[in-house]
Amino acid sequence: MCRTRVLGTLLVLSLLPGTLWAADVILNEYNAVGGTDFLGGGDSSADDAGGRASDGFFGRIPGNGGDWFELVVIKDHLDMRGWQLDVFDSGKLDKTLTLTSNPIWSDLRKGTILTVAEDVPSDISYDPAAGDWWINVQSGKNGDGKYITAAAFAVSSNTWQLRIRNVAGTTVFGPAGEGISPRSGIGSAEIFLLKADPDATIEANSTDYDSSRRFSTFGAPNRWGAQDFNDLRPALTPKTASLTVLGPNGGETFAPGDIVTIRWQSEGVPETVLVEFSLDDGIFWWPVFPPNVGNTGQYKWQVPLVDSDGMQVRVSSVNRPKVYDTSDASFAVTQRVGAVGDLNSDGIVNFFDFAVMASAWAQ
Repeated sequence: MCRTRVLGTLLVLSLLPGTLWAADVILNEYNAVGGTDFLGGGDSSADDAGGRASDGFFGRIPGNGGDWFELVVIKDHLDMRGWQLDVFDSGKLDKTLTLTSNPIWSDLRKGTILTVAEDVPSDISYDPAAGDWWINVQSGKNGDGKYITAAAFAVSSNTWQLRIRNVAGTTVFGPAGEGISPRSGIGSAEIFLLKADPDATIEANSTDYDSSRRFSTFGAPNRWGAQDFNDLRPALTPKTASLTVLGPNGGETFAPGDIVTIRWQSEGVPETVLVEFSLDDGIFWWPVFPPNVGNTGQYKWQVPLVDSDGMQVRVSSVNRPKVYDTSDASFAVTQRVGAVGDLNSDGIVNFFDFAVMASAWAQ
C-alpha cells in the first residue's frame, strides 16, 4: 500500500465516532439540565416522581450547576498539555477549549476525574497519593485562563457532544454524546452519564452511555449503582482507608424533626464523604439533604417526618464507594408521647414546633 493511502486511511479512522484503540481519556458525564429546570423535573421541593433528585456536589438547584462536563483519565502518567476539547451543540462545533501548558496537566494518574465548568471556580488541589483524584477547571467569562481557555461554552440537551484531541490534533476520543450513543432521548431535566466502570474498553458509541433523572455526581464516580474506580487506581489506593460510623449506631430513639448529629471517624480518607440514611434496615438508601460537604466527621441531620424502627445511617467515600460503614444496628424514629403538634418534644406547642414543620416541608 502506498504511503499516501496509509496516511489517508489513518486520517479517516481518526475522525470516526469512537476509536479502534484504547482511549487515553473518556467522557464520563455531562449536565443537560436546562437553566431554569430541575434534575428530574418538578420544582425546588420535589421532582416529577415526588423525590428529591439532586447532584452530590450542588444539591437540588435550578440548572443543576450550569454548563459542565466530566472526563476520566484512563492512561497512567498522561501529559495533557495543549490538548483540545471540541464542544458540539445542536450538531455544530460550538467552542474549542484548549488546556494550557500549566504543570497540573503534565502527569495525570489513571483514574483521575477532570471537570470543566463555567460557574465553578478552579480547584487544582490534586493529590492522588492523599486520595484527592479530582481536578476542576473553570472556563467561561469568569475563568482566568491559567488552566484552560477562558471562553463561554454550551452544554445542553440539544444533541450535545464532545471530541477530545491531543496536542498534535489527533482525535483521542469522540465525538461522544447524544446522537452517537444514545442516538436521542437526553432531556432538559436529565444528565448524560456512563453506566459502567470506566476503563480502556469504553468507546464513544458504547451502549453503556445513557441518561438519568435521579442524580448526578459532579467531580465524583457516577452513582448509577456505584461506579468502581478501583481497577484504575490499584497502586495508589490507601490500604488503611476506613470509615467508622460512631452515631447513631443502633438502639437510639428519635422523634420526627429532631436535629441529630451523625458522627463518624475516618482514616486515609481526605476526600468528601457521602452521608445517607435508610428507612428499612439498609435495603434502600437516600442521601441527606443538603448534601454533606467535605469530611469533617459530623453532619447535623434533621430526622425525616416518618415512623420507622428500621433506621440506619451510612457514610462512604465519594471516590471509593467500597470504603464505607453503616450503623451497627437499626434505630427508631417515633413520635414521642405528648401534646399533638409538639414536634420538638419540649412539652408545649408553640412557634418553634411550626418552625420544625416548615423546615421539614421545605426539604
